[in-house]
Amino acid sequence: MGEPQTIAKVTTRAQKDMALALKLVADVQEKHESGKRDGTKGRYQSLCQEFAVMVRTMGLCQTLAFCESKKGSGGGLPEAHDILLNHVKKILGFQIQDDLPRDGLLQRIQDASASEYMHHTRRVLEAWVYFKRFAKSVLTVED
Repeated sequence: MGEPQTIAKVTTRAQKDMALALKLVADVQEKHESGKRDGTKGRYQSLCQEFAVMVRTMGLCQTLAFCESKKGSGGGLPEAHDILLNHVKKILGFQIQDDLPRDGLLQRIQDASASEYMHHTRRVLEAWVYFKRFAKSVLTVED
C-alpha cells in the first residue's frame, strides 16, 4: 500500500465571498477609530444595509454613479462611499487605477454588454449578503 492520498480542498465562491467580506469589513473596523453613527464606520454600516436594495431598485450602474458622486475623503459619508466602491471593485476582481478616469469602475460597468452587466449585478448582490451581515456584527458603532 502506498502513501495515503490527500484530497484537495475545494472552496466555493460563497466561501471566498464570505472570507473577502470579513477581511474588508474587519479592515474598516481597524482603520477607522470613530465608532459614532455619523463617522465613517457608522455611515459604512448604513450603506451596507442599503446597498443591495439600491442595486435592485435603481440598477448597478445608477447605484454606482450615485456612490461615485458622493465619494470623498475626510471621514463620514463621503469616505464611506469611497470604501464601498473599493469593495465592489474587489468583489468583481477589477484591477482599476483610480487616477485613470476611463478605467474607473463606473466606466467598466457602463461599457459592459447586457450579459456582462447582469453577471456583475448578480455577483455583487451574491457577495453583498456577507458585507451586510459582517457590517452589523463586526463594526462597533455607538448609537
